[in-house]
Amino acid sequence: MEKTSRLKQLAKPALGLGLVALLLSQLQPAELLATLKSTDWQWALLGLVFACLANLACGLRWRKIVVQMGQPLGKGRALHLYFQGITANTVLPGGIIGGDIWRVLGLTKMGLSKTSATQSVVLDRAIGFWALSALALAAFCARLILGDRPWVQAPQALMAAYLLALLALSLAPALLWWMKAKWVRGMLVPAGISVGSQLLTITAFLCCLTAVRAEFSSLAVATLCAGIFLGAVVPASIGGFGSRELASV
Repeated sequence: MEKTSRLKQLAKPALGLGLVALLLSQLQPAELLATLKSTDWQWALLGLVFACLANLACGLRWRKIVVQMGQPLGKGRALHLYFQGITANTVLPGGIIGGDIWRVLGLTKMGLSKTSATQSVVLDRAIGFWALSALALAAFCARLILGDRPWVQAPQALMAAYLLALLALSLAPALLWWMKAKWVRGMLVPAGISVGSQLLTITAFLCCLTAVRAEFSSLAVATLCAGIFLGAVVPASIGGFGSRELASV
């Protein structure tokens, strides 16, 4: 039993290292160094500001969900715990899972049951994924209206599957409304915060692309951001790098 547990503990960082190695194999070291030298750090700093604001909004979204579940949670305490979770994501191997577990443990120490604490984190993630999917689908529709295509080199079957997944995730709240309208109404404020936070996240990504002087279409990037950020769900990372960074390549 102990051997199995140790193997699982080693598997995640090993997989993360493998993904980082695969990511680096797609890059030319000389090209990467040249890109860093020519980076516009003002744009990079602006991207950092937007990223911090996005995480701040995410922390407030999670706090709103916890309060809706009947657990009093101050904004300061919620943000402190949320940013501790982000730090755990960076330090601990395992993608976003480590930080989510940290948040659950923090809530249980405050008296919330493990089930309710877990539900709050799962809801937080689900609402975030919904907002990403809805924004990505809206960006894709905008590109269709503008007639700006083709825009990405990918197998048609893969793109079709991706767009169908976006459509399904975007329409999920409608099904939930039909099943539990009262519960969904309680999540409208967190959903609104989530849309704002994801817009900030996408803006931060666009700033970083501008900083390295990449050629891109903002709508195309917004469409693909859902797949890139959802890559973070794969529990494999080292120092915060892994599946999400590989997905962006």
